[in-house]
Amino acid sequence: MPYSCEAAPELWFSERAEDIAQAKEACGFCPVREECAELGDNEEFGVWGGMTPEEIRQAKRFRVLVLEELRNAQIILMQRDGASVSAMARELGMPRKTLADRLRKMGLAA
Repeated sequence: MPYSCEAAPELWFSERAEDIAQAKEACGFCPVREECAELGDNEEFGVWGGMTPEEIRQAKRFRVLVLEELRNAQIILMQRDGASVSAMARELGMPRKTLADRLRKMGLAA
């Protein structure tokens, strides 16, 4: 039987591994899981959206890394297509100097 965080809130703030596991499992059935995880973004304790605060921070770092890799791939493709730094900067919505610095860090000519 899935628990509701309102019916058994002590599970979501327990330090016992079994309670944390139950809370995480119950979160799997929750329709507001994503919103809850966002609420737990700056919390130190508890289970939020099926994740502990450390797991939320790890997921956030992973998303940032993935977005950076996608942006780098986009830059590489634009440069291969012959776009100028100014044109790429406009397309990407970033300052030209920021893009030029990024190109240098990526080992690409700016």
